[in-house]
Amino acid sequence: MIGMGFSAPLYFLFSVFLLLVIFMYFFRKQYETKNIPSVLLWQEWMNEFEAQAWWRKLQHHLLLYLQLLALCFLIVTLAQPFYNKDGLKGDHIIFIMDTSASMTAKEGEVTRLELAKKEAKEILAKVNDQHITVIHASETPEILIERSTSSKEVQNYVTDLNPTYGGANLLDSIEMAKNLLGDEEGQIHLFTDFLSKDTALDFHENTTFIAYNIGESNENLAIDTFGVGTRDNNVIGVVTIKNEGKALKGVELTIQDGDGNSLETIVDQLEAENTKTFYIEGLPLASVYKAILVTDDHYEVDNEQYAFLSSDHAASIYIHNDVHPFVRKAAEIAGEDVIHLTKDEGNNENLAGIHVLKGMPDEEWPKGPKLIFLSQNENQENVTGDITYNQSSPLFQSVELEKVHIESAISTELFEGLEVVAKSGETPLILSGMFEGTPTIIVLFDLSVSDWPLHTGFPLFIYHAIQYLSEKEALLGYYYPGQFLDIIPGTNTQKYEIINNSNNVVSIIQNLDEPIKVPFKPGLYTFKEYQESEEIERKLYVMLPDNEKTIQTEEAFTISTEGSKEGTTNAMSKKEFSHLFILLGFIVLLIEWEVYRRGISN
Repeated sequence: MIGMGFSAPLYFLFSVFLLLVIFMYFFRKQYETKNIPSVLLWQEWMNEFEAQAWWRKLQHHLLLYLQLLALCFLIVTLAQPFYNKDGLKGDHIIFIMDTSASMTAKEGEVTRLELAKKEAKEILAKVNDQHITVIHASETPEILIERSTSSKEVQNYVTDLNPTYGGANLLDSIEMAKNLLGDEEGQIHLFTDFLSKDTALDFHENTTFIAYNIGESNENLAIDTFGVGTRDNNVIGVVTIKNEGKALKGVELTIQDGDGNSLETIVDQLEAENTKTFYIEGLPLASVYKAILVTDDHYEVDNEQYAFLSSDHAASIYIHNDVHPFVRKAAEIAGEDVIHLTKDEGNNENLAGIHVLKGMPDEEWPKGPKLIFLSQNENQENVTGDITYNQSSPLFQSVELEKVHIESAISTELFEGLEVVAKSGETPLILSGMFEGTPTIIVLFDLSVSDWPLHTGFPLFIYHAIQYLSEKEALLGYYYPGQFLDIIPGTNTQKYEIINNSNNVVSIIQNLDEPIKVPFKPGLYTFKEYQESEEIERKLYVMLPDNEKTIQTEEAFTISTEGSKEGTTNAMSKKEFSHLFILLGFIVLLIEWEVYRRGISN
């Protein structure tokens, strides 16, 4: 609702000066009495004057009218006119923007992210001299702009947001917004598509929180999982498809190789809110496979997945002397060709495969992929903090490392450059990456000072570690959107390129000291390394996080001390426009000066 008013109506009392100006015109200089020979010309002029139009007669008092008008404008300016417009309560407005993959789902002809941007811009139009902050709700929340008073500047940041396809860390983003507000009166606007009102949220009494939960479409078919493997020299594919909709859906599934050749097509039906697994046997041998779900739903990014066939045959696993018995047993379960070595057995240089070792001096380490358990030495650090680990790492799928007790860890700078995938406080526990040109996993504590072998997740870790080390050199493996590559450049590496499946270069890395981030958009990419004498190409797959393979939504809700009733976020704000009357008064003064100069008045 828009209304008008005056902030200082008392100044209208100055209107008495209008009467004063008029009164002063009565005391203008009078005509002098003089003897003249005839009044004939005067009479003719009077007759002509009386015959003139009324507006012509007004010209003789134009200076008076202009002075009165200028004075009116001055009085109105002093009274400070304003109009009311819809505004927002509080001094600080915070936007939290979700750009995860599910925000690319379409609602009609536009995506949820585009609807979120539109909603944010409509709210920005209500901001009046308030501070605005924008938080990007990525996996690690990021402040894009803080405490800006320029709506246009904030709008540019909102407009430039693009899908990042990774998961959205909504709770940490909300916590960041709460810390920015403190006890200041303000609002937090969360633009997402899935935050349940049952989520445990606690806000200061001066804070109003609004979750928009954009989107209504829940009809979606998705490839939940896809993998390939070999059994009895046959390639077998396993695809799990889920139907989130409320009705029976037709399924058309196609399996292709890395060159786009169709290998198998399955046509079936899937019940509402159900999941079905398809087994495809006898696939032709290939290094890369692609599963495509042909459907017309509103969410395209979960309709295809890639899978790598690790190798043509299982790699040999060499268990060296002094390795923990539980490691030996887990390795036997994880691999088909497990060979136990003793100190006296041959030269390790000729053993091609995966090496699992402990307590061996680094100068004696064999070539090739290695899983290394360090032995206790004098460089021990007590482990006292909580254990944290990279849950997106393939090494820790279904491995609950936070429940493990570790007494001490080994401190060393030998493996500088490898990624820390598990740690206690600032103490590294497990490292992974490329070391001296080969995949390597380092466990920086002795299993004898830990209860980890007794946990059910330990054999899974050994299995995942062997799978990780078994990858071909031509395959970099699986990554999540925006994740960093664990690659250490060689001495003769000049630059890297990342090329998408359409053969377009999406990234060029020339500063080899900076970490390399994979693209955000899911898909198959070629990682090209330029060396002095050759070019090396390796494939990597940026995959959709599991929690983004759904487009389910929740109802929008508001949390505030006034409850969730409509209008708890809105307030009327005053917009003064006295500057307009100052400008008009100045223009009138210029006109008055011109009239006076030309002598139009009496």
